[in-house]
Amino acid sequence: MHNGDVSGGNTSPETMAPAPIRTLVVAGDIGYRERAYGVLGELGDVAFALTLPTDPDDVTWLVRKARPNVVVLDATGCEAAVTGVIAALAARAPAVGVVVVCEHLTDAARDLRALPKWGWRRELRAAVERASFEGNPLGASRKPLREPRHDLRSAAGAAIAGR
Repeated sequence: MHNGDVSGGNTSPETMAPAPIRTLVVAGDIGYRERAYGVLGELGDVAFALTLPTDPDDVTWLVRKARPNVVVLDATGCEAAVTGVIAALAARAPAVGVVVVCEHLTDAARDLRALPKWGWRRELRAAVERASFEGNPLGASRKPLREPRHDLRSAAGAAIAGR
């Protein structure tokens, strides 16, 4: 029943629904499209570009057009080129989070911290959620959600000892 409260009732952080995450998936594999929609569609809108993420200008154009919170790059067979794409996005769209997937866990894929392309669904979902807050790993995009904790045990011990 509506009681005139336009705030929606209890708006504590525990009860607020997370904001939808818009994701752009750039992959040359049409088979990955259904997986991306199935896994990432639960988080928000998903756009899919059927192209290899090898050209920084092309991927930047796609990002500007789709306006995602996160871009998922399929680095299968083009790991070296994806490194350049990530660097370009850090300069041109640093607030856009980046997640890399790769079918083969090559040394280059490990250097990109790529997730297994056909790995756990929840791992990909969690990586996209994290990237939506952190932005590009190479860019200085957003502040952390929380400031780092400081160890206050030594300060507290000194204060107690000084009594």
